[in-house]
Amino acid sequence: MPKIKVNDIEMYYEERGKGYPIIFIHGSGASWKMWKPQIEQFSKKYKMIMIDMRGHGESSKHFPNDEYSMKVISQDLKAFLDVMNIDKTHIIGLSQGSVVAQLFAIQNSSYINRLVLSNGYSEIPTKASKWVLNISNAIFKLLPYDTIINLMLKVYKDDELTKNVLRDSFSIDKEMLLKMKTSEFPTHTNELHHITCPTLVMCGDMKLMGVDEKKASLAIYKHIPNSTLAVFENAFDPLSTMRCEIFNEMILDFLEDKPLNEYESVSNH
Repeated sequence: MPKIKVNDIEMYYEERGKGYPIIFIHGSGASWKMWKPQIEQFSKKYKMIMIDMRGHGESSKHFPNDEYSMKVISQDLKAFLDVMNIDKTHIIGLSQGSVVAQLFAIQNSSYINRLVLSNGYSEIPTKASKWVLNISNAIFKLLPYDTIINLMLKVYKDDELTKNVLRDSFSIDKEMLLKMKTSEFPTHTNELHHITCPTLVMCGDMKLMGVDEKKASLAIYKHIPNSTLAVFENAFDPLSTMRCEIFNEMILDFLEDKPLNEYESVSNH
């Protein structure tokens, strides 16, 4: 697929399927390849447009002032849609991709038909989260890149699908990883009320390295007026692989404005 000029960079993207567009925004350190478990089902009904965020994959690595910024990436998304002549679309963002989607939606809600925010955050949910983040950053500076990746994947234990998808989609080097992990953390919870489109917020109920994902998603859910929250038991980031089948089915139902099914391992609010 092509690269297109977006702001001051070239952005890479992949398309699959035909029909109404969905923009897929991957998580930190990954690339469009993170969405491979979604391609078969979503491409049957929609045009999947899977971007590589600035700093990732085959998109340009440059940031203004050499400072990693999710706000800049959200501005890239608007420019991308304008260049592609897309004035209305569904958006699915996962982890850091969810943050980018939130920042975009706060400023540009009119572009979005339906919004899915999975494993996201709009602020540091707890003091422990900030402490763990600072400690991990200090440790990562000392370790070889391959060791960092292996440590990150160990938390998935025997979940081979997640480990394989993440390993295949990792697309940044150690320098970019450290820039990303030490960049300004988002603090836009009080601006979420500007998101007016129907929104599905998804999260796991497990804490990973001290990060309370459920608490973070509850904050998002409570501040977006037209939102639904789905909490997955014994799961965490990324739900797109850890709970792939339910993740796909639930989002497809949501996009078609169908009532969400009840699942034993998911609580809806």
